[in-house]
Amino acid sequence: MTFSDVAALLAGSPFADRLARGAPLIVAVGQPPQVEFATPAVLALFGVASREALEAVVFRAESPGARRLRRLAESLPPGKPPRMESLRFYAGRRALPMGFLCTRIAAMDWQDFLVLATPQAAGEAEPAPAVAEVAVPVAPVAPSSAPTQRRFLWSLDAEGRFGAPDAALKHTVGANAPDAGETLDALAARVGLDPDGALAAALAAHKTFSALRLAWPEAEQPTARIALLSGTPAIDKGRFVGFRGFGLFTDETVPFARGEAPLSAEPAPIEEQPLASVAAPSEPAPPEVEPLAPVAPPERSAEIVMLRQAAPLPPGGPNVIPIRPGALAGYAYPAEETRRAADERETVELTNDERDAFREIARALGARLPLRSEEKAPEPPRARDLIDLLEAGAPEAPTPAAHTDAGELLDLLPIGAMVLRAGEPLYLNRTMLHLAGYADLAQLRAADGLTRMFRGRDVQTMAEESAGGAMPLVTADGDLVAVDAHVQTISWDDAPATLIALRRAREAEHQAELRALESDAKAHEAAARDLEATLEAATDGVIGLDAAGRIVTMSRAAQMLFGYELNDVAGESFLLLFAPQSQSEATARFEEIKQESGQRFGSRGEVLGRDRRGQSIAMTLAMARLAAPSSAARYCALIRDLSPAKAAERKLEAAREEAEQASARKTDFLARISHEVRTPLHAILGFAEVMMEERFGPVANDRYKDYIKDIHASAKHVVSLASDLLDLSKIEAGKLELEFAPVDANRIVRECVSLMQPQAAQERIIVRLSLFDKLPNVMADERSLRQILLNLMSNAVKFNEPGGQVIVSTAVDEAGHPVIRVRDTGAGMNEGELVAALEPFRQIGVAHRTGGAGLGLPLTKALAEANHAGFSIKSRKEQGTLVEVAFPTTQAAQ
Repeated sequence: MTFSDVAALLAGSPFADRLARGAPLIVAVGQPPQVEFATPAVLALFGVASREALEAVVFRAESPGARRLRRLAESLPPGKPPRMESLRFYAGRRALPMGFLCTRIAAMDWQDFLVLATPQAAGEAEPAPAVAEVAVPVAPVAPSSAPTQRRFLWSLDAEGRFGAPDAALKHTVGANAPDAGETLDALAARVGLDPDGALAAALAAHKTFSALRLAWPEAEQPTARIALLSGTPAIDKGRFVGFRGFGLFTDETVPFARGEAPLSAEPAPIEEQPLASVAAPSEPAPPEVEPLAPVAPPERSAEIVMLRQAAPLPPGGPNVIPIRPGALAGYAYPAEETRRAADERETVELTNDERDAFREIARALGARLPLRSEEKAPEPPRARDLIDLLEAGAPEAPTPAAHTDAGELLDLLPIGAMVLRAGEPLYLNRTMLHLAGYADLAQLRAADGLTRMFRGRDVQTMAEESAGGAMPLVTADGDLVAVDAHVQTISWDDAPATLIALRRAREAEHQAELRALESDAKAHEAAARDLEATLEAATDGVIGLDAAGRIVTMSRAAQMLFGYELNDVAGESFLLLFAPQSQSEATARFEEIKQESGQRFGSRGEVLGRDRRGQSIAMTLAMARLAAPSSAARYCALIRDLSPAKAAERKLEAAREEAEQASARKTDFLARISHEVRTPLHAILGFAEVMMEERFGPVANDRYKDYIKDIHASAKHVVSLASDLLDLSKIEAGKLELEFAPVDANRIVRECVSLMQPQAAQERIIVRLSLFDKLPNVMADERSLRQILLNLMSNAVKFNEPGGQVIVSTAVDEAGHPVIRVRDTGAGMNEGELVAALEPFRQIGVAHRTGGAGLGLPLTKALAEANHAGFSIKSRKEQGTLVEVAFPTTQAAQ
């Protein structure tokens, strides 16, 4: 929105004049509110450079003021009179308390706009009339020249009578404040209040009203102060008992004709009485001065304006007001009047912390006060003298030398000190000038530095509003500095003044450190949460102990293991969780970890625990120290449940024993079978050989001769099968007797090939031999090695086709292991057939055609492993089989 759009929107509203004056004003629209227009004054008020930044502080933040404005944007009805809201915002860590007039205006396009404005523009002041310094009777002192108390409370009973007037209201309007028990009609008739009857109508409606604009006449002044009144009916047990409310004086004044209201009949307080003209300093002041009747001021070219308010005078004392500082420096009052004036001078009590701070400053400055060459070294200033000096500002009748000493003393203070009167700077110490960036007071006045430093706002009001927090200060270079302020009233050159002490905000100085500490705290908190979650998820139990061995914490795993909740055993001895036979060992481990100075973790050992039901638990215990031995030392016990491991171990032991027993039974059975079968088989073989040799006579029939040969071959096969079964059972039981010795593998291969050559020739299979001349001897049992080779070559010939080949070779692989390979070009096997061929008594389809019991490959593999050799077999259907027997290098004998 442009300025003209906003001016058209606010035309005819109480905000139009504020927009014209450039007061702090905000126009927002939408839910949540979005800033459509903001004056430069409001941007400077919040210390931001753009509408987006202003929106983030005023509407988007989590401050109380921002939350209140968001609720108003939702609930404030349009078209209602403006309401006064006391809001509090934050700029970084700095609190910004301020008041805003709030209203909602409906535009022509059915859009509602939220309008916010301060009661008075920041830094705005009434135009000051010209000043003429003339030696004429001084105009009466205006009460409004004192610092304005903006907020006041008021109350009315059911009959419309005012309660006791608020001190702030009396301070602002003086005798025109309502008296206790005075009705509104009587007050209006007395001072001319509410001439249009707006307040009376609001009270007669018995409804809540807010921000009612009212011109309240000031006592003895031709002006009226603008006040915004808010009130609500008071109800007690369903019955109307009056009104309660508050008011807020703005900085606006309007002309007011004195003839419209009668003057108060009561005598005015002494500080409001007209004063006599200024007496010469050399003449004594008259003891009493009759009040002058108010007369119309004579026509003159310039209006006489008081530059400051005079200090209160003691009763009966000199009724004289100095026009400029030091005008009465040489005037001597009577001793009694001087004493009474000193006794009744306004003082400000300091807190204990402030007094302690001033005493420390005095102690530090005691040895640093500069001395003039013509003076003797004075005694160091006492803390009480410095406190009195800071409270009073200056002696009652300061001499130039004393005033110089006070300035030199204030220049040594480590905090900035600034003395103001009527908004004008009278004195700034060196620390304050350095903080603001000015060389001296003259440069500050020439650059209008006071307005620049506080952006046109009243510094006393800012300091009071920022009580407990920091407020901004703009230096001469345009830098923004956060400062803490302390305001108090003092006497300076025998006249009231305001002393403002400023120092850099401690919060701003340590803001980076605070952010780092907050970040570290969050990181530590996250790490603690992760550690706690890890401990809760761990299967091992963790028990926290104090120095006396009492239980402090227990992890979830420990609680589930023992069946206790933490509340059940907290503060009990940790020996409660152990069986009686293991308590002494647990105590010894705890005392050991307490006495060890360098070791933080103890060894783990097996103990017996005891759960809530009294049952024993097999577990391991390890103690650890969490901190150095001290009165606040912490320890922990690490518990691991061994019950599942013990159960699994028992099952494995039982399975092993059962397997050993089964193997023993099988070995015994095979031995018995072999022994029982061999005896008749040897008889069969013997009788068959006798008949084949025809020792007792010829066998007449040739068919009988063939049967005898078959009987002999079958018996021989059964004997070989029994021998293989017996060998296989002995290998599985680990009872096969082997005689390891260096063996020339090439020699054994040649002998086995020679033995298998007739069978291969009979099956028309070609046997090829490829031996490595430098093959090292292998450490093996010669008989079993020979059986391995015969079995492999027999299978290669048996499962081959006529015209096929069997290649027997020896070599050294890449790892240096001696290897014996038997390769054939026979039928081959797939993966399923290969798995079946390695199992005892399993035969593949081809084996059924060639005969056999299915023990060849299983026995060969078992014999190879018994000789600590590796056995591998590779086969592919219709392409043949390759078997490798590799002896480890440690088994090779050179």
